[in-house]
Amino acid sequence: MDGAIMPRGTFIAKKSRWTPSLSAAALANVLLAIGLSAPAFAETRAEPQARNSASGKIPEGRKGEPAMKAGAPKAGGAGAGGQRPRRDKPKTGGRPERSPTLVGVDLVHEKPLTQTEPVVGRIVATQQGEVAARVAGAVVDIKVAIGQRVKKGQVLARQDISSAEARLAHERAELKLAEQELKRFEALRTNQSAAFARARYDSAIHRMARARANVELAALAIQKAVILAPYSAVVVRKSTELGAYLKVGDAVAELVNDTTVEIEADVPADRQRGLKTGRTISFVFAEGGTRHDATVRTILPMQNALTRTVAVRFVPATGQEIAKMAINQAVTINVPVGPTRTVVSVHKDAIISRGPRRTVYVVTGGKAMPRTVEIGAGIGSRFVVQGGLRPGDIVVVRGNERLRPGQAVRHQPVDGAPSASAGQPKPAN
Repeated sequence: MDGAIMPRGTFIAKKSRWTPSLSAAALANVLLAIGLSAPAFAETRAEPQARNSASGKIPEGRKGEPAMKAGAPKAGGAGAGGQRPRRDKPKTGGRPERSPTLVGVDLVHEKPLTQTEPVVGRIVATQQGEVAARVAGAVVDIKVAIGQRVKKGQVLARQDISSAEARLAHERAELKLAEQELKRFEALRTNQSAAFARARYDSAIHRMARARANVELAALAIQKAVILAPYSAVVVRKSTELGAYLKVGDAVAELVNDTTVEIEADVPADRQRGLKTGRTISFVFAEGGTRHDATVRTILPMQNALTRTVAVRFVPATGQEIAKMAINQAVTINVPVGPTRTVVSVHKDAIISRGPRRTVYVVTGGKAMPRTVEIGAGIGSRFVVQGGLRPGDIVVVRGNERLRPGQAVRHQPVDGAPSASAGQPKPAN
């Protein structure tokens, strides 16, 4: 193509070199087409400032500020990828104050304590048994049902008394005849008649006495045909039905007096030394609940050869809800096994074991402070304190595992302890 006119801006390979002169806007469009962004192009314009800072010259801007590094975005500009730099908010007061932690506390006591051992016992009734028929006869009426509560003297059942009434009439006739015969012999004796015989007179006296006794027996048979409750109780079993014939001694119903009960326990023979007649002990139901008091009534002088235990009877203290105690219900009795002594004790839940160390958190001025303690033997739910605590100290028993030394806490008031708000910081709003 020699002699041809070439368009402006074109070149022929291997024959001539040509460098186009493009404007800045055109160059930016070219760079954008090959994958560079406009901010990257803007960074290339900051290279002279970087060269100035390398040569010792301070770039334009506020004095006292370090020069902008080469390639770094300007304040307020976009960073890599077009994202704006994150600006940290100025701190206005530091970390917000936390509210005090709610914990459960208990007092360190100095009281007389007795080491006890739990023994399982049972509720027993002092009045329980079957009510039996006292005369023979058929049952004509039943007045009670199972589970019914009856009072002393209340009718349980009635028996047929027709035979007893007939016998009573016969015995009364015999008595009247004996009385008439005796009067006749008394008249002969008074008149000193020759017909009077001492032997027949004595026989008449004996006959009248026997007739009177027979009348009383017949009347008593009628009375016994009505079966009454011997004491106030609950009917737990009915042993007969309407129309059944009962002999003397046959069971009619079984009653249990649940208003006067006792506790019976088989105490190991080597643990009965702490029990004496009249001593007060405590017991709880086997499934848990409120503690109750009872006194030792008697220790039976018999030992079980197989279990090596001794039966002991306890009487629950008056004023307790005895009616809720079921017969044969299991209870746990705290039998004392040693003498009573005055010791300083702490609740077992307050102890935190960390290897050989024992630590508790003591609430002082509204803050929980750790304290190393020395503990002794356990008595019930408490440990004997041998060092580190004093009577009246408030220790944390609930939530102590998550506490930090000096952490603010609040708690419900306990007996003898200051209020939860005393000396404690107010919660943050």
